[in-house]
Parts: sequence; structure tokens; C-alpha cells
Amino acid sequence: MTTPRRICVVRVDGQVVEDLYRDLMCVEVCDENDGASSFAIKLGIHLKDDGTWTRLDDGDGNFQVWQRITIVAGFEGNEDVLLDGYIAGVAPRFEPQGSDSYLLIWGYDASYSMAQEEKVVAWGDAKYSDVATTIFQDYGLGTDNVEDSQVVHAEDDHLLIQRGSDWQFLKLLASRLGYEVFVRGGQGYFRPPQLSNTPQPDLAAHFGPAATNLVWFTPNVVGHMPTKVLKSRANVTENKVEDVEVAASPHRTLGDQDGEALRSGRDAAGPAVRLARPDPAVSEQDMEFLVTSSRRQTDWTVEGEGEIDGRLYGFALKANRLVLVKGVGRNFSGMYYVKKVIHHFTQKEYKQRFWGCRNGIGLMGDENFSGDEVAATEPVPQSSSDQPVETRQSGRVVAP
Repeated sequence: MTTPRRICVVRVDGQVVEDLYRDLMCVEVCDENDGASSFAIKLGIHLKDDGTWTRLDDGDGNFQVWQRITIVAGFEGNEDVLLDGYIAGVAPRFEPQGSDSYLLIWGYDASYSMAQEEKVVAWGDAKYSDVATTIFQDYGLGTDNVEDSQVVHAEDDHLLIQRGSDWQFLKLLASRLGYEVFVRGGQGYFRPPQLSNTPQPDLAAHFGPAATNLVWFTPNVVGHMPTKVLKSRANVTENKVEDVEVAASPHRTLGDQDGEALRSGRDAAGPAVRLARPDPAVSEQDMEFLVTSSRRQTDWTVEGEGEIDGRLYGFALKANRLVLVKGVGRNFSGMYYVKKVIHHFTQKEYKQRFWGCRNGIGLMGDENFSGDEVAATEPVPQSSSDQPVETRQSGRVVAP
């Protein structure tokens, strides 16, 4: 079987710099499920006869903060945009042996521009999803992946006050709902984890030379996660305490036993209950969403970590999506939700370190463990234009 050709393209301000690759030592991209993705690029630098250094004293050839960086990676025919964002820092290192010197460049995705300005804003008569939509639009980002949060926070009853940057506020609102908030390409995402979408191509251990692509994999069962969340408030009008409880998972279970089933019959375990934090002046509907949020966050019974041989996998694994892991036994084989992937490129290799989770152990029964799987990846919406989009708020540019 012919291995597809590796692809790693770095664009600077939308342009491919051809002579960059002769000095390229390493590219690393960290794709996270609930936060800003980041990158690091390591380039060799060289002392010239006139005493100047390449990449530092070349005028247009050097790197500056706030330059736009786009990294496209994967394999020929399956390459994808891993990160589109900005340079946040530049640091040369000068070694005694000039040929060992290098330049380290690092930065973040487009959410970096949303974390620059701290402010105080009153959001009257708004839902959390309305706030997310407005903020994303202010930075030229698409809002097709903002999910309605339903509860309206009335100006007279429970006025939303933002104190901090737009990115800090979005993270706070997402945590209250159990949502994820992140930016990919030209799209803003504000939604619960998606556990029913098309999975990425399978990951396999001990599955024969044609299908095995995992270097190693370590799953573990977490036994202390609460399976019931309770929130109370005092109703002073009727002189009573009102409770809202969520015991059932709001997620699709990725296995045949969830956390509650694992505790069944274990007297020592006792009931696993979490009391949600108090929030003043909340409605009963608001309480239900806050409790459901906490229940979403306590759902992950199994955590897994592993490393992929990119040459054998042939794809770039992505966070925020499902992947089927097979060949690791009946309890630990099955669907995992990918939380984080670190893509590591050098001239010789492409490794992917990943972290995933499940809200159950065992098999669901509908997994396809065929060695000939050809699962399609879930497409990531991209802007139709490759030109930067000027923001209306900060004046900086956000990559499409």
C-alpha cells in the first residue's frame, strides 16, 4: 500500500513563503476542544558574513507579532486547516555553534483578538446564545454553530454584566451551560459537545499491519464523577425550598454502562451527588439549565490518552469530534470524544498526541470494527474567501 504524501503548509499573511521550508525544524499545533488553539514554529537561523542573521534582519523576511498565520496539514487528498490565527511572540535563541541557533514563533487562533480589550458591558434582555452571536459577529466570525440557550435574562430581573474581555465572558457563559466555545477558521462555536456526528477515521491497536495506527493508548476509568446534580433556592413568597435535580445524562451514552451503572450494587460508593453553586435571583427554568450544565461536565467516566503514527493514520485527527478506537478490549474499545490533539511535524515524521473521553464503558453495539473502514471526516465550515475580514470592534483582522 502506498503511503500518501505528508502535507504541512505555513502561510504568512495569506502567502506561502517558499524559502521558509529549508530552515523549518519543527511545527507544532495544539487543537483543543474548549479554548484557544495554539501553534509553535521552530526555524533555523544563520549568521551571515555581514554580521546579520537570517529571519531576524532580513526586512520583509522576519516575523512580527500580529501577523496572520495559517497552518494547513494532513496528507495529500485529506489536508485541512489546523489553525488560522496570529503570531503572539517571537524568541530567537543564539547558541555557541551558530548552526544550532534557531527562532521560536508562537501564537493562537482568531480568539486571540477577542482577549485583548477588557470592558464592562450590560447585556439586557438577552440569552447567552444572543451574547455569543453578537460577539462573534463583531469579530467577523460566522455564527452557524451557536446553539440557542433558550433562557432570556431579563434586564429588570437578572441583568447580565460583562466584566473582562469578550473571550473571558464567552468562556464564563459557556461554563454555566456546559457548552464548548472555540473558533475554527472563520466560524465561532458555542454549543454542547456533539456526540452523534459522523466519526473520524478509526484508530486501531493490535489490529493487523494494514489497520494498526496507534503507537500506544492508555485509557482509565474515573470513579469519583457525580452522577446526580442538585440545585436549591429559597422561595420567600411561599416560604419553602425548591429543588431542581438532574440525574440522567443529557448526552448520548458512548457505551453500554454509564457512571451510575458502574456504581450499581456497590454499597461503599454511595450516592454520587453534587450541589450546584448558588446563583442569586434565578428562575426555575434558569436553574434547570445550570444544573444540566453541571451534569454535562461530570459525565466523562473514561479518559484516554495516546499517540498516533501519522504516516499510518493518513489523516489529521481533530478535537471536538468523535473517533472510534478499536483493538483495546471490549470495555475500552468504542467511540471517544476527542478533547485535545497535538500535531508535531518535523522533516522526518508526523506524530499526533491526543486526549479523549467517554461517558460510559463497553460497546454500544452499532460500532463498525471492520478493518476496511473508510469513515468520512466531519467537514469544518470555512469562509468562501481567503482574505482577512476586518473587525468592527478592534480594527484588527480575523482570518476567514
